[in-house]
Amino acid sequence: MAFFDRAKEKALLDQLVNSDKQEVFILYGRRRVGKTALLNEITRNKKGIYFTGRQVTAEELLRSFSASVSRLLNIEGLVFATWEAALEKVFGLGKTQNVFLVMDEFQYMVEVVPSLPSILQHLIDQNLDSKLKLFLCGSSISFMEGTLSYRNPLFGRKTGYMRLKAVSFEESNDFLSELDQHSLLEAYSITGGIPLYLLLWNQKKSTWRNVVNLFLSIGSPLKEEPAFILMQELREPRMYHSILQAIAEGNRTPSDISSRIGARDSRTLQPYLNTLRSLEIVGRVTNVLERNPARTRRVKYEISDPLFRFWFTFIFPYLDAIEHQEPEIIRKKFSVSFSQYVSFEFESLARKKIAQVFSLDSVGRYWKRDIEIDLLGIKDDEITAGEVKWRNRKMKLSDLARLKKKCASAGIDPVRYVLVSKSGFDDGLLASSSRNNLFLLSFDKHKGWIEEK
Repeated sequence: MAFFDRAKEKALLDQLVNSDKQEVFILYGRRRVGKTALLNEITRNKKGIYFTGRQVTAEELLRSFSASVSRLLNIEGLVFATWEAALEKVFGLGKTQNVFLVMDEFQYMVEVVPSLPSILQHLIDQNLDSKLKLFLCGSSISFMEGTLSYRNPLFGRKTGYMRLKAVSFEESNDFLSELDQHSLLEAYSITGGIPLYLLLWNQKKSTWRNVVNLFLSIGSPLKEEPAFILMQELREPRMYHSILQAIAEGNRTPSDISSRIGARDSRTLQPYLNTLRSLEIVGRVTNVLERNPARTRRVKYEISDPLFRFWFTFIFPYLDAIEHQEPEIIRKKFSVSFSQYVSFEFESLARKKIAQVFSLDSVGRYWKRDIEIDLLGIKDDEITAGEVKWRNRKMKLSDLARLKKKCASAGIDPVRYVLVSKSGFDDGLLASSSRNNLFLLSFDKHKGWIEEK
């Protein structure tokens, strides 16, 4: 995979790999997020071993690792009888040289050799004068976070750790620089900023043709990607599939979700929702004016990961049609619903942008009975209220009037109103006498964010 600049992450790891002491670093993140590319970049032209775990027999795994150690030491034909012996050679070399050892897909290695964390613990403790740079890397979030827990033999041995995240919308432009800003947002709303997914996107084709190529055709690379991720993380993914489909259909509260999937008590869903939150697939949303958001029961859940949100909206419900090569039903769903689907990501980007512009302490959504406000920000005691529209027509004075009416009905008195538009604003709104407490932000197809003066 081509390496695209992750300046902060690379700077941290460069510092570690060039230090003059032993380092034990845990790097993890979901499949395809760019862990291998990052580690390859920081170990380039350095002496060491990059070993990737596989689901093979214990004997085959040790034989492969022995071959890697043999190449490192430039001694042909080394074969080790135990992992302790093989790893001792590497730690020993680290006493005289600055070398690295990357153990990628570490979860597979431990699956085959359960004693490996204990072996590493012993060698780390017995070789504190070694300069070995040990990187444990994995794509199973639950397993890798388990290595950080106090019950794990490696607890207390790490010198650092990082959960590598997807790239931001702004950073995704480095991958898809030929797209205009609207098309880039459509691509980002599907790929979610995962580097490999972005690299699979064909910039010469329409969004729909990319959907066909990536999800709907025979051998499409992302057709079952979310299912693979859930299978890797969870022992029994069926309940999670049902919960995610329910949320994708618009059931956001625990009671609505439980009713949709046939659960008698919504409290039984909490462990599943907590797991999905820990995997950063689902987000827990509270009213931004909620006094105690951590304890309130007035919550909604949303699929926060774009790939999962897209898959459970447009792909999972129609897997039978996809298998029978009948994409017409998905095309109709796509043509009707995709614009509304993208608006979810647009609203999220708008909230982040407005939070930056006005240095807000917090920003989110507001709802009460039949009132919903897309954007509500707080700074000290001042409130900013906003309406966000992803549509192919300009916003008008009536949009401002509607926002003001919502605020009045909710008993909210903002210091400013904000309108955020995909397609700009009409002349009446631009010339409005209300401009003294009105901020207009458009998302131009070619220039991106533009603050209307």
